[in-house]
Amino acid sequence: MNDMGVRINLNTGCYYFMLKNKKILIVDDSISFRQIIKTMLNDTGAVICEAGSEFGMYNLIDEYGTLVDIIIMDLSLKYENGLNLIKKLREIHRYKDIPVIIITQHTSKHYVFEAKKLGVKHYIKKPINKTILIDRITEVFTV
Repeated sequence: MNDMGVRINLNTGCYYFMLKNKKILIVDDSISFRQIIKTMLNDTGAVICEAGSEFGMYNLIDEYGTLVDIIIMDLSLKYENGLNLIKKLREIHRYKDIPVIIITQHTSKHYVFEAKKLGVKHYIKKPINKTILIDRITEVFTV
């Protein structure tokens, strides 16, 4: 890591922005998938929280007293479609600018198009790997 807080991964040639203290919310109804994402982000210094539903997501965002810095979300939630949830987020003034990254098995152009219309920053197909995930999160904070 250099003195600018940039981590250099010599194996891939990618540069990783240190995510220290960034609040990342993982929204997925699969406990095991949330755990996989948490493990991938474990050494970034980020504050990781997780929610299994829309209700849990709103509770966690509000619990912090300040907004989370980014939401990583699946489209297939048990009680809510991820695109509908993003639409709801965008309608609430204090949540409307929270960046969202989608990680999903849905690859239909319709889903990708709708997600982009809603301002989703990245749309990543499962299975995900750590390098891609950290690269995409980093891009959100460096653009």
